[in-house]
Amino acid sequence: RRRSGRTLTQAGLALVLAWFAAATAFAIDCTVATSGVAFGAYDATLATPTDSVGNITVRCSHVGGGAQKTSYTVALSAGSSGDFARRTMRAGKSTLDYNLFSSATRTQVWGNGSRGSTLVGGSLLVNPGKFTINEIVHPIYGRIPPLQSPEPGSYSDNILITLSF
Repeated sequence: RRRSGRTLTQAGLALVLAWFAAATAFAIDCTVATSGVAFGAYDATLATPTDSVGNITVRCSHVGGGAQKTSYTVALSAGSSGDFARRTMRAGKSTLDYNLFSSATRTQVWGNGSRGSTLVGGSLLVNPGKFTINEIVHPIYGRIPPLQSPEPGSYSDNILITLSF
């Protein structure tokens, strides 16, 4: 009995696989790693802000081909307050105002580019190979405004980081 239809020959299969490998060889994969902004103990009697610094590290890799340049942006959510202008940490029902900034001058709030906030971005030359480190570290500058009167407790907030590349 004879079948109708086409079959893919071994040579045709090899050609399809070679095309697929070439098409995917330059796919770049990026991730983020963080070291949080840890403020330590807050002294409500100080007339100066409490500052701290953390880091977001963008790491990218690809397999095959030569070096590839990729651009990216890093967005931060507003956290539990839902407001970039006034982020809040919580300890139970108590809150403590703070914010996260994109520079050491602490003038530009790091957010998602909306409501007065800014995105942080860059570009990275990604070299192939699984043992090559292709990364850029972006400091996160945190500040708690002075003279707040929070209840004693362990305050925290969760910030969602969105990496687009």
